[in-house]
Amino acid sequence: MAQSHIPKQTFFVDVMLGKLARWLRILGYDTAYERNMTDRAIVDRVLNEQRWLLTRDRYLVQRKAIRGRFTLIRSDFVTDQLRQLRTELQLRLAIDEETLCRCVACNHILENIPSAQADPRVPPFVAQHYTHFTGCPNCGQLYWAGTHWSHLQQRLKLVNLGSTNQVPDQ
Repeated sequence: MAQSHIPKQTFFVDVMLGKLARWLRILGYDTAYERNMTDRAIVDRVLNEQRWLLTRDRYLVQRKAIRGRFTLIRSDFVTDQLRQLRTELQLRLAIDEETLCRCVACNHILENIPSAQADPRVPPFVAQHYTHFTGCPNCGQLYWAGTHWSHLQQRLKLVNLGSTNQVPDQ
């Protein structure tokens, strides 16, 4: 994966926004997410790693140390959350072969995996129909542009169009 295609924004997403963290990783954004951290530890990590905090915690954003380094997310729904980030932070909400570069599970940068190496680790149908695979060097997760790819594309299209159609949160 060419480093020049990886989005530059880096985020820390608090425990209330796990679905948003997954989506940001799908979109290629460096997104740290931890389930069990104190507010003090979150603030320290945001500052030490120069990340932008995304949170629904109104008390957390009252800390002076993170003034100007956060977005208070208003909605419980990931579709609305993505729209808010697109508007307020001008985030590009699109996926393609270049932006699909982070492991959804652990946030590491994915590496291209030769199909001969991936084939024994994927279902036979996938091995027969797909030739481009990426994998996480940290957790071993494999990825390919399967049927879910078109579902992700369609969902982002609705988000970008501002559709009021209810899109189930995933």
